[in-house]
Amino acid sequence: PMLARASEVFAGLTRGSFTKLVVDFECDPPRLDGLRPDGKTVGIAGMSDGTRDQLYLALRLSALEMHVEQSHALPFIADDLFINYDDDRSCAGIEALAKLSETTQVIFLTHHQHLVSVVKSVFGDAVNIVNLK
Repeated sequence: PMLARASEVFAGLTRGSFTKLVVDFECDPPRLDGLRPDGKTVGIAGMSDGTRDQLYLALRLSALEMHVEQSHALPFIADDLFINYDDDRSCAGIEALAKLSETTQVIFLTHHQHLVSVVKSVFGDAVNIVNLK
């Protein structure tokens, strides 16, 4: 279930550049790969820094969602998650955080001012922004 959910999140975070995550059990040890729309697989080592960050976030979010379903909700504190993301994928990441915020508190910290407008466009009036000086 975690891999299936992480696949959905990863596909969203990459804006469809990857369709899902697959495990190559032929390798020893088994290897996690991303599947492209054309059917080609890409290993973690072949992914860009930003895509690896998106993979890690997809796994974290899916694990947290599973935890929330089975136990108490824990706040999710995100500190500059999108450093290696382009603007489109940053928006996808904020959309994933919005989805998570439906079940648990999300605290997003950043020093990138351009992301504030993206956060506002995704969350609307449901966001509380605090600027620290």
